[in-house]
Amino acid sequence: MTQEPGTVIARSVQKKSATAGRAQRTEESRRRILEATLELAAEKGYEGTAIAQVAKRSGLPVGSVYWHFENKDKLFAALLQHSLDEWEGRQDWLFRSKEPPSHQLEKMISNRTFEATEATSFWRLGLLLALERRLSESAARQMFLEIRQSRLDLISSWWQQALPPEVTSHDPGFPLRLAQFTMAAADGLYVSTSAGEDWDATALTGMLVDSIWHLARQAALRAGVQYDPELTKN
Repeated sequence: MTQEPGTVIARSVQKKSATAGRAQRTEESRRRILEATLELAAEKGYEGTAIAQVAKRSGLPVGSVYWHFENKDKLFAALLQHSLDEWEGRQDWLFRSKEPPSHQLEKMISNRTFEATEATSFWRLGLLLALERRLSESAARQMFLEIRQSRLDLISSWWQQALPPEVTSHDPGFPLRLAQFTMAAADGLYVSTSAGEDWDATALTGMLVDSIWHLARQAALRAGVQYDPELTKN
């Protein structure tokens, strides 16, 4: 029996709606699992977090967690990737900002220090994984090392733009070394703040920024140019 055109269209719409609904519920479940994992990891670390705890915290059955993620290591790797995607979405201001380089660098390091105050900072978890060399084969550890490389590349690209071209011509490797120094110093400040020590993070950030700019100015002098990071680069 031939179906009416209206009936066929209605059933097609219902099928598409049901499919979209399932996809939305699947994505919502995945989000809940990742959020629960991040909360638990902040409390218990990588080793102390179990799949059963994630399921309980997320309000989903254990089978649902395993349906989305093969094992705990893959779950943590996905968590770090998810967190990286969110973090990268907040970093494009570096290349859109019209502020002088000195202000941009201070904001960059201040943001890094602020991350230490967040109860569920994935950077804290990542640093713990990076230090755990016995987890060298861990997918989660490898993911965080890739994230750190991504951040290093971002900072190095920023220095390429912030420094006078004469500096990079005179010493092509300087932007990368300065990016590594910037990142290492910011990590140290981050760890100190995370440890809950009663240090003046604002004052220390200013001192750190001044030290980094001193290195940049010295590099400019070696290249035979003057450099004022307070000036906006055209």
